This record gives sequence, C-alpha cells and structure tokens, in this order.
Amino acid sequence: MNLLIVLVGVLLVLAGGISGSLVQMQRARRLHLHDRDKGVSIAHLKYIAGGIGALAGIIIGALAAYYLSLNQHADVIAWVGRFSYVLIAWSASGHVLTLVHVGLHIFREEEALKTGKSPARATLVARRILMLDSLRREHKHYIDFKSRDEEVMNDLVGFFAEPLLNARRDMARLPLYGYLGTVCGILLMAQELGQIDEASQTFKILSSMAEGLALAFKTTLIALVSYLPLRKAVDYLLQRATALENAWLRMREEDDT
Repeated sequence: MNLLIVLVGVLLVLAGGISGSLVQMQRARRLHLHDRDKGVSIAHLKYIAGGIGALAGIIIGALAAYYLSLNQHADVIAWVGRFSYVLIAWSASGHVLTLVHVGLHIFREEEALKTGKSPARATLVARRILMLDSLRREHKHYIDFKSRDEEVMNDLVGFFAEPLLNARRDMARLPLYGYLGTVCGILLMAQELGQIDEASQTFKILSSMAEGLALAFKTTLIALVSYLPLRKAVDYLLQRATALENAWLRMREEDDT
C-alpha cells in the first residue's frame, strides 16, 4: 500500500510539472504573438515560461500527493480548503511570468536608450525614434505634432503599463484564495466542536480542531507571502516604466529645441 501511494505521488508530481509547463508555454506563445505585433520579442520566453509552469505544477502535484498520503478520506470542506493552495500556486506562477516578461522588455529598452540615436532595431526605442522623425515630417505645426505624438506615446507606454496594471488588479485575488482556506479551516473547527458529547472525546476532538486551525492560518499566510513580493515587484516595474516614458517624452522636447 505504501509503495502504491509513493507511485501515485510520483505520477502526480510528474503530471503536474508537465501540465504546468505546457500551459505556461502556450501562454508564452500568445505573449510572443502580441510582442511580434510591436516588432519586439523576448528570446527563450517559452523556456522561461515552461520552467515557471513546471515549478508551479510540481508544487501542486506534491501538495496533492502529500494530502492523499496523509488522509484519503478527508472531509469535502477540507479538500476545498486545500484547493486554495492550488489557486495560490497557479495564480502566482502566472503573475511571475507576466512580471518576467515585462521586466525583460523594460530592461532591454533601458539598455537601448543608452545607445543614443542608434538603438537596436527590434526595440520600442527604435520605433519611438522612427515615429518622431515621421511625425515631424508630416506635421509642421507643433500642436498637431504633439497631439499625434501623445497617441503614439499612449500606445508605446501601454505596452508595459497595461499588463502591469492588470497584474496589480488581478493579484488582489491572492489573499482571497487564502481566505477560502481560512473559512474552510474555521468550518472544520466548528464541525468538530459540535461533535463533543462526552468528556472522553474532548482530546480527540481538540486534535482534529488543530488541523482545521492550521489550515486556516497556513493558507492565509501563504497567500500573503505570495502577494506582497509580487505587489512590490509590480510597483517597482511601474516606476521603471514611468522613467522610460519620461525619457521618451524628453526625446520629443529635445527634438523640438
């Protein structure tokens, strides 16, 4: 029986890792297609995504294997609470991929800015310079030129800002996933309390209540530990994107002087 549990656990971990890798690689493919529309791309993004997805899948598979070996006959509420770990792990992996993707783009654009007037062609900085030259030829009046350039800037900056703002909004769900486990843990405790009818059962029930209490606190803790670094990373990348936007704005003013 123990050997069977070990084999099932290994299969769950392998299946989780492979499935997670494939799903995130598919998402990386969609990101690559979106990048290609702007004429930019991140090399080896699918392999990075595959690694992130594999890690999340392994964690999910390991959790499933652990809880199956621990207690296969747990209450439905307990399994719902444990499922919050799955939601946290998978959601966090998606946000990590988004941050890595945007962060690599921002880093490359910052490096391209350092080259001055001859940045790499497959960058938004090069696109920015070309668009500035084109707009200055098309519009003789500064007001028309500036109005059209604002539209171009919104499009370029939105390439970074939109996924970051969406990630900041969506990752607010992470604490909610932790609260799901908290509620389930408290429900388990309440159920055990209702079963105390004899003094001899008190210690047994208290032991069962401890499992619910641990689930309640652990899920909340893990959700918060996942959320806070991700939120800080988003804020940091937004600051760098704002600095990049300011640099692009200065390019317009420098050309006008």
